[in-house]
Amino acid sequence: MPSKKILLIDNDIEYQALITGALEPENYRINTALDGESGYQLAKKDRPDLVIIAIELQDANGYLISKKFREDDGMKSIPIILISRDAKPRDFEQHRKLKIRADEYLLKPFSEEVILSKVQNLIGFHITEKEFELMQEHLNSMIQEKIVLDDRISVLEKENEEIKSKLGGVQDVQRALKESRDKEAGLMKQLSENKEHTKVIDKWLTEATEAKDRLQKDNDTLSKETAAAKAELDKVRKQAGDLKTTLTALQAKIKNSGASMEKLKSLLSQALALIPKE
Repeated sequence: MPSKKILLIDNDIEYQALITGALEPENYRINTALDGESGYQLAKKDRPDLVIIAIELQDANGYLISKKFREDDGMKSIPIILISRDAKPRDFEQHRKLKIRADEYLLKPFSEEVILSKVQNLIGFHITEKEFELMQEHLNSMIQEKIVLDDRISVLEKENEEIKSKLGGVQDVQRALKESRDKEAGLMKQLSENKEHTKVIDKWLTEATEAKDRLQKDNDTLSKETAAAKAELDKVRKQAGDLKTTLTALQAKIKNSGASMEKLKSLLSQALALIPKE
């Protein structure tokens, strides 16, 4: 790929050397002219890719030379950089408002890095054919790598979706498991409370059983005492019956003995009335 050509119109030897030293190592071909007219004629003969014009020239003002380039149909599209040692910023600002304005403006002093950056911004980086081929190979390699990466990304995205799907199922299981554990905890709490209630009920049942046993024991004792009392009562009743029989027989005998026995008869009647009836 041929080198790009730059025309430098400046009679400042120091800046000719600075600009040439900045651009030539980057494979730009530099032509120089010390005055405006010779520079303009050189440009018409060897059509440059970019022109750098100093304002302070021996034969003409750099603004006028720039105007000649802009009014030349064959060269009006060539990018122009105006440089100056004595111009003021407002001078450049006024020139920017004109139709014949330059593409860039630089006040001296400026560094090699600055002029190189301005040139590259206007006409691009210059590379050799070999460098271009290497860049093309590198670009093709990067394209292939991108294709491989795109395929890998597609696979990873698919795997990611599958993982998300599985993760959703796992989350459902985890949620169900948590609900189950919560229910289990609730049941264990109820069971613990029921156990406490059961202890109270067991205590009540124990006390009730002991009371029942005591009542049964008291009932047995009462039954025995009742049976003994009944037996005693039966004995007394039998004795009373025997006494009644005797007294009745005695009464009958007294009755048959005559009226002299009236007083004794009355006493016996009173005695019979005192004997308990069955």
